[in-house]
Amino acid sequence: MDLSIVIVSYNVKDFLRGSLASVWRSLQVGKLTGEIIVVDNDSSDGSAAMVRSEFPDIQLYALDRNIGFGRANNLALREAHGDFILILNPDTILGEDTLRSMVDFMRAHPDAGLAGCKLLNGDGTFQLSCRRGFPTPWASFTKLFGLASLFPNSNLFARYNLTYLPVDATYEVDALGGAFMMLSRTALEATHGFDEDFFMYGEDIDLCYRVKEAGLKVYYVHSTATIHFKGESTRRSAINEVRVFYDAMHVFVKKHYRASFIFSLLLRIGIFLRTTIALARKYRSSIALVTLDYLMIGVSVLLTSQLLFHRWFGLPHWDYPSALLVPPMIVLILLAILKAYHPGRTWAARPVVIAVPAILIGLSSLTYFFKEFPANRTFVVIVSLLAGILLLSDRFAFRLVRRFISGMGFSTSQAFKRTLIVGANEEAVRITQLLRKMEFVRRFDIRGVIDTTLERFGTEIAPGLPILGDLAMAAKVIRDNRIAEVIFASDALAYTEVLSVMQRTSEENPSLRVNFSMVPATSDVLLGKQQIELLTEPSGASLALLPVTYNLDRLSHRLLKRILDIAISGAALPAVVFSYLLSPAPRRRASLERWTSVFRGTRTLVSIRGTGRQGAFYPKRGITSLAAVASRTELREEDIQQFDQYYLRNHTIGMDCEILLKAFLTRSFHERTEQLSS
Repeated sequence: MDLSIVIVSYNVKDFLRGSLASVWRSLQVGKLTGEIIVVDNDSSDGSAAMVRSEFPDIQLYALDRNIGFGRANNLALREAHGDFILILNPDTILGEDTLRSMVDFMRAHPDAGLAGCKLLNGDGTFQLSCRRGFPTPWASFTKLFGLASLFPNSNLFARYNLTYLPVDATYEVDALGGAFMMLSRTALEATHGFDEDFFMYGEDIDLCYRVKEAGLKVYYVHSTATIHFKGESTRRSAINEVRVFYDAMHVFVKKHYRASFIFSLLLRIGIFLRTTIALARKYRSSIALVTLDYLMIGVSVLLTSQLLFHRWFGLPHWDYPSALLVPPMIVLILLAILKAYHPGRTWAARPVVIAVPAILIGLSSLTYFFKEFPANRTFVVIVSLLAGILLLSDRFAFRLVRRFISGMGFSTSQAFKRTLIVGANEEAVRITQLLRKMEFVRRFDIRGVIDTTLERFGTEIAPGLPILGDLAMAAKVIRDNRIAEVIFASDALAYTEVLSVMQRTSEENPSLRVNFSMVPATSDVLLGKQQIELLTEPSGASLALLPVTYNLDRLSHRLLKRILDIAISGAALPAVVFSYLLSPAPRRRASLERWTSVFRGTRTLVSIRGTGRQGAFYPKRGITSLAAVASRTELREEDIQQFDQYYLRNHTIGMDCEILLKAFLTRSFHERTEQLSS
């Protein structure tokens, strides 16, 4: 038998499905005899059941507890019969040529105990961890304290990630990443597999070290590539991957280099610093928002002083320590209780709206209980109202600016994402139809497809789905159309073609932020760097009993919507009236009527486009709608209903602001509003 493929899986069912499909195809194309062994580390997402039902020929070990990466691999290694053993992560996609290329390399280099190929991130960029140096005391020090990042081309400072070595060359290295390691039978017999003292991380470097101790070599092979959606298992667990990684590095150094007390202390300090930096990066939006909120509350205190006393510092000087410390603390605590700083809710307006009355009551009560706090209750009321306005304003402003300046041309959020389908066949049409349904209708602005050849260039494979080029032109099409999302119809492409497109795009357009995803032929899920999404619509009679809730059913959403209508229409009325006086044409009169009706409340700025009652709250006629700005093509009635359903269900004030901004930036805005009002 040529090859045994060993995969240890933990809660990555859909990635595992795609990986297994690519492994089967690579074995078949490479004409290799092989076996696949999957060890499931007690996943709770149905991974084991999926393997049993969809890949019955695979040897599966479904464990009842998570025994760690090294121990689980050793369990499979004892059962492996191939001349070579591939240790593979479940969140990988292999090219058709990968297995044959690596087996041929191992046979041509009998001194090779381990070999790994080029690994690409989900965005097509090179993954540094696929080849590296040993974490010697010096290499560990330079990595932990950032010297390796400061001097990436230095042989002295960049020894851990080997960034000074070329990517497109094959050479001997110290160590490989555990995502893809091909092990010779000789190396397995010499090392007996992984050291089980490492639970996760470090065991791959340790294995490489022991392979070299046995007199064999470790190679990085650039001639073939694999996609690695890095970190998916740890993302689905409670493991602190940063701490576990650096703790594993510490274990390795103690085991192989007999680190001194001073070096161990430095290593611990470095681990603490790196963990702190990692946490700061993870919660950077929350930290930025807390800081900005504190400044806005301080500004509201100064503005109130200017309004009441005509001086920026009109309070007695002894009041300012309490005035600039106590109100911010109360407001920040209230917002924290309302989860305004939760990573998933930063920049949301709803917690601020709810907190404003509590802020008013809380600050007013201080004038009764604390003599040090400014006793002017008018001062407190104005501070509370100004703080609420400023906190809402900075959230709306940030979200609009972030969306406007993004590389997509409009939005960094999931809205209106310029999308390209690669693979012009029936599968591409099916994927497009799925993306345009239900909740995905607002996420993807599908610009067209890429075919494998130019024979049908300029034609459409379906209404609104033009062929924009072939695989060789893909990088140029992505750049010219400012594509943010590329989805591969894997049924229409070889995995090597997928890898080629990703790599060329990354190399030719390094500044573009493109997310690559694919729909495996065996499922209806979208596999990508950021997340997995189910594309098929839910089905089953039981779902008909589930209540459908709409954000616009809520009083808070309707109230905020009305405030936005008054604010924007009131600000626009002088310009509209002036325009009317200059040119009293029918169109100008209609425009004046529309804007005044918004101010009076008989119409709203953003509404649905279809007709009929869509929820408990039936919105008034609008100036524009999500359907009017989210599509460049003529919509069918069912498409409009999908847009309307999405808007009613997921409405936020931020969404309204985004739709309005998009409408004003669209050349055909006036025509669309005329259409809506007719």
